[in-house]
Amino acid sequence: MARSRPLSNRFLPEPQAVARRSGKPSRDLSRNPWGPREMFAEGQWQSIRVALERQGWSAQQIERVHDQLRQGWPLTVARHNVAALTRQCPVHGRLGEA
Repeated sequence: MARSRPLSNRFLPEPQAVARRSGKPSRDLSRNPWGPREMFAEGQWQSIRVALERQGWSAQQIERVHDQLRQGWPLTVARHNVAALTRQCPVHGRLGEA
């Protein structure tokens, strides 16, 4: 059965699917799927974390944003959710939205 629409680019493909397409063996992500090279639609987690730190987000808020991203929320929605949950928004928290 053919798909009526193209696959979404929102989520990364499973490592097995990438290996089948490229012909290269994939690295085993089952041990630590949330490592330093985590990728989200908005970019690599380390760069997102640094940007949040620069904007004044606390360590607890950053972890909550990380959890929201893992659940599939876009970064803007994750930031909004965390600000609403903690009832705190960093002073420079809106700088990255432009």
